[in-house]
Amino acid sequence: MPFSFVAPDGRVPHNLFDDRDFASQRAFFTRRPHLAATPLHDCPGLAAVVGVDTMLVKDETSRFGLNAFKAVGAMFAVGTLVEQGRISAGDTLVCASEGNHGRAVARAARDAGCSACVYVSDTVAGTRVAAIESEGATVVPVQGTYDEAVKTMASDAATRGWTIISDTSWAGYEEVPRLIMLGYTRLFDEAEQAWLPGRPPDAMFVPGGVGGLLAAAACWCEWRYGAARPSVVGVEPTAAACLQLSARQGRPTAVSGPFDTVMGGLRCGEVSPLAFGATHTLVDRYVAVEDTLAFEAMRLLARPRGDDPVIQCGPSGAAALAGVLALPRDYKRVMVLVTEGMTDPALFGRALGC
Repeated sequence: MPFSFVAPDGRVPHNLFDDRDFASQRAFFTRRPHLAATPLHDCPGLAAVVGVDTMLVKDETSRFGLNAFKAVGAMFAVGTLVEQGRISAGDTLVCASEGNHGRAVARAARDAGCSACVYVSDTVAGTRVAAIESEGATVVPVQGTYDEAVKTMASDAATRGWTIISDTSWAGYEEVPRLIMLGYTRLFDEAEQAWLPGRPPDAMFVPGGVGGLLAAAACWCEWRYGAARPSVVGVEPTAAACLQLSARQGRPTAVSGPFDTVMGGLRCGEVSPLAFGATHTLVDRYVAVEDTLAFEAMRLLARPRGDDPVIQCGPSGAAALAGVLALPRDYKRVMVLVTEGMTDPALFGRALGC
């Protein structure tokens, strides 16, 4: 069964970014028109099935020729560090990943003339590993969870002098995750340009993970709309709801495994401490969903009603819509982020009953 938590009123907003930060993000992508926006679909057929007035779907299944939103953060962070002279051709960039971030870092490294090394849990699907390797990266499997892969990666990077491009933070390591989250805010600039003028959604449903994208969404909404901002709802697997647990406890709180879920990109047991500062004060609601709801959401997106587009995505990509399905229909105008495409054809077929 899904479980949810509504954040208390009276919190003091903590935004990670200011006007200058958002201006730097916008200038970066303005200088790179080839990094085109992804579509925002208005899906009346899906809205009717779900039971809301309007359903907006931010479709990240083909971001920058890859298949996930992660590329926008990795390319912004790496590109910014290159512009600052802190990354040079020939350097080795390293990260830990459940798949999508690793592929994004590998692509950004290749574009910068660097090599990439990506640490993954040994439970990551072979198709995800192959996608990372297709970008020229070396993949290092680590026995255990994503969080253990992060620790191993950080230790090896310190020993070998590699540059870490991580989307999660830890003590003494915050600058790059902050850049990545600032890059993620590009999604919401694009969405605002596509929705009807003056008609933002009532609520944005955003997948959780370690909290980077969720923090980016919440910070952007607070910066752009202040007290009149859309509600931001974080969605996680029930087996890995570290963000919701941390919100309930009022401090970053780890969830112990095993993280038995098909939502591989959200199989995280520890919130990024940097992201928590924003999620704890700006996210309005959390919901944890079972795999069955993620599969249902995948089917709804892949088998559209009326003139809605076909969207083929993985379980993590469908998680935001699963969050809508899990909750009472308290919102009338909803936006969901479909954050990844079909990364595992066998799992996609299983979800659709093929």
